[in-house]
Amino acid sequence: MENYNIKNPYYELYPNLNCSGIVLVNDVPVFSFLGEDSKDGILDGSVPINHIVLESGKYKVVGKLLPRFGQKTLTQNDGMNISFNLSDIDNWKETKHSFFPELSSPKAFFGKDNKITSPIKGLPFFEIATEIEIKLPFVLDGWQNSVDLSKQEKSKIKQKVLEYYIQIHAILREHNASKFLELSKEKEDLQTKAFYFNSNRKQEIRDSIINLFNKNLEVLPLNEEELKLEFFGYGKLVSLVRLDGSSALQFKRSNAEGERNIELEIKLHARTLEKGLSII
Repeated sequence: MENYNIKNPYYELYPNLNCSGIVLVNDVPVFSFLGEDSKDGILDGSVPINHIVLESGKYKVVGKLLPRFGQKTLTQNDGMNISFNLSDIDNWKETKHSFFPELSSPKAFFGKDNKITSPIKGLPFFEIATEIEIKLPFVLDGWQNSVDLSKQEKSKIKQKVLEYYIQIHAILREHNASKFLELSKEKEDLQTKAFYFNSNRKQEIRDSIINLFNKNLEVLPLNEEELKLEFFGYGKLVSLVRLDGSSALQFKRSNAEGERNIELEIKLHARTLEKGLSII
């Protein structure tokens, strides 16, 4: 076996979705193709997961295939596959390689009537899943020991989450990048450790957020009746999402340019009920 000399491991997935769907690692959504954007086409891309798994161990990866926007069931044309890559963060081109076999949905085939069909055709959803093993040189202080919010009274938790989102929404409308970065400091610290950021790289990330806010893009309205509460991270993380599954907080892009909205993925947790919710 080739020795890749991995000192600072960088784990990533590469999902390819030819349908509407979600990919989860450690019970946390890391990639999605939902809402009106999923009406046609495909979506793929690289997704880092160091900050999702938090420490060495074995983790479940789940791909949820869902019908495209406007459809009620899956078709023979729908599918999903997920590749698994590992590299050294400082030498990723030379060291990048697959560390686990690709995970794929069942392939379409010719049926008895000589027409293309698929085992998933007509189903309301379909899941593919596997377990991967991760080896990291650190243990991150994430949400492992946070409160299981799913066991709290749902109406009270939803109200607290909604209040927090309203606060963030106001910051987005004001295009106040410094306040947003202040609220996101816990998340920033976690990702800095997960991806071995030096001070320059950390500042680059901050600058990209500042540049986004400086574009003064319109923010989609936040209407309670159009939102739903979602728990993940085995109950220790919570978010508000729109009824179509897309992010509650979005900067609006011009439809004339054919660009997708910029979705801000906000995950909240509570180290204790007394300390309350924070972005992680």
